[in-house]
Amino acid sequence: MEQIGIKGFPVSQNGQDFIIGKVSIDYLLKFTRYTARVITGFDDNEQPIYNDHVQRKVEKSRVSKIADFLINDPEATFPTNIVLNIPAVAIAEQRGNNDQVEIIFDDEVIRQIELAKNSDVETHVYVTIIDGQHRIRGIEEAIDRLKKEADNNELKKNRLESLLNIELVVSFFIDKSIEYQAMIFSTINRTQKRVSQDLVSSLFGLTTEDTPYKTALEVVLSLNSHPSSPFYRRIKLYGGDYSKKTFSPPLSQATMIKNIVKYISVSLREAENDRYRKRKELLKNDSCKYLPFRRFYAEDRDDMISDCIYYFFNSVKRNLSDFWNYDGVSKPKNILQSTVGFEALFRIMSKVMQTNNISVFTKDTFDEYIIKLRDIEFGNTEKYPISTKGKTELIRDMEHVLFEN
Repeated sequence: MEQIGIKGFPVSQNGQDFIIGKVSIDYLLKFTRYTARVITGFDDNEQPIYNDHVQRKVEKSRVSKIADFLINDPEATFPTNIVLNIPAVAIAEQRGNNDQVEIIFDDEVIRQIELAKNSDVETHVYVTIIDGQHRIRGIEEAIDRLKKEADNNELKKNRLESLLNIELVVSFFIDKSIEYQAMIFSTINRTQKRVSQDLVSSLFGLTTEDTPYKTALEVVLSLNSHPSSPFYRRIKLYGGDYSKKTFSPPLSQATMIKNIVKYISVSLREAENDRYRKRKELLKNDSCKYLPFRRFYAEDRDDMISDCIYYFFNSVKRNLSDFWNYDGVSKPKNILQSTVGFEALFRIMSKVMQTNNISVFTKDTFDEYIIKLRDIEFGNTEKYPISTKGKTELIRDMEHVLFEN
């Protein structure tokens, strides 16, 4: 399959990073398209999770006007940016070169778009539209109308070719949460006309109430910003450079949020329904699954979630420093410096809490357990490769040490 990707210039505004680039309409429609469905996250198999309560519908009259504009005006232009979000699962490769960033999309991203073109089956659109859904839907309608008339009309054929070659200015955000996407949409449109919070909420499936995802995001931002935190500047909140010279930390904001939410809600899919529930409703748990953060969330004790993660991983940092400490530049040298290592430790943290009925956290709470792990060969990449297989092996060995009885 042909490699499809984007190139652009990294831009930083008030500590937030994104990429500015240009692509032709024909090329843009190889990796994204309009869809009313809202992706809120990804499950353990990297399949999209949708908000079944919400659809980002467009105004048909507005779409038709854009299509008419493109078909009838030979000087039609779109000078303002289309804003897209690229989730981490959609990226096969990312690298920097001479102040430029290049991203190559995973083949599945392109395959799903091709399936959508050739069938009526609803497919996954991984690269989602934050702002510009009316323009892209109008472009799609204009192309469809011109294609129907192009066979017997040379003027329409030429107009279609010209339309496909129009270059669009595009801003690409990397791996943003649904809350952040909604904020971007609201900010962009507020500069043009007043946008109500109800509109933002309905378009992105957000509620004005607390949600597990909002709580998880706040916890992650707190852990990343506190100088004494084991995750201080260790979390990749936004897009980074994956070249050999400046390899960015592999632990992403999305990964941490997903793992925190999994300990609040029964499943990532059920977390979508929890968006619409009051916190106290989560005190009830019909599942037999142990959810260490659920009660904290239900009782408005978000600080306990932060404390738990903070103290557990600080214990890891103190007692397994040779393997945990990481310069944030070089490629991870052992499994504890990687995403799968974090996920393995997160699993052990939960099991330690469950087995020992831990619900209060101090500096020394987890030391007696982490100290027992010192004899594990975390640096042995043959035994613990930085992969799902290595994570499974590591979890098994840590459980054997801690819970062999």
